[in-house]
Amino acid sequence: MMRKGRTVARRRVGTKPADLLSPLEAETMAVLWRAPRCRVEDATVLVNDRRARQLSERTVATILRRLDAKGYATHEADGRAFRYTAVVPEKEFVAWHGRQAVSALLRRYGPNVAIAGLLEEAEADPQTLDALEKLLEHRREDAT
Repeated sequence: MMRKGRTVARRRVGTKPADLLSPLEAETMAVLWRAPRCRVEDATVLVNDRRARQLSERTVATILRRLDAKGYATHEADGRAFRYTAVVPEKEFVAWHGRQAVSALLRRYGPNVAIAGLLEEAEADPQTLDALEKLLEHRREDAT
């Protein structure tokens, strides 16, 4: 007898969605954003589609449990298996981590070095420079 859709409560281990992800966790989150309600077997196939070095199903299951414990994913019982789904939307995740990275650079190196590095990276892409200009214009308008 299968019990579909039953959510299983899991104790969080003192982390919150703001915790940084390892490279493998980030790869696995990318799978959950593309394929919600993903079983471990399916996640393993999808993760390995993009990797030269294949991960075992057991490794992917461990990563999914860690993402669940960190609050980035949740799971529900589907018979004897679990289906995992991202809790944090991708755009929110990227925006938060981007703010954290910029904040860390500003604190460590100051605005001149941090902003110069950002502009140096953006120069390779005219669309990124245009986006930066538009953001600056909006910020200046909001400040007045």
